[in-house]
Amino acid sequence: MLSSVFLSGRLGEVFGPKMRYVEIERVITGADGTGHFGVSKIPVRAQCLETNRFLKEPDGAYICLKGRIESDPEYGLIIVSELDEMFEDVPPTIKKTSKKS
Repeated sequence: MLSSVFLSGRLGEVFGPKMRYVEIERVITGADGTGHFGVSKIPVRAQCLETNRFLKEPDGAYICLKGRIESDPEYGLIIVSELDEMFEDVPPTIKKTSKKS
């Protein structure tokens, strides 16, 4: 059974105690062969205190993390972060492409 995962993407909104989305862009191919970007939001729980940098970094900061899959009664399947690294300088290919309205 798969239980260890590696994610890289950008930080999304904080939505619960020690919980935050990691947003991952992916290419969705259309029937005509062209594609567009879609965003998958993966719920991630920090193992540390709520003063953790994972919860304090701004939305859109680049993150790489290693974690494990767990089932949560309130949120369903989540990733529990075991090791993470955040970067202020986001690679140009990872920057958020959509604007907030």
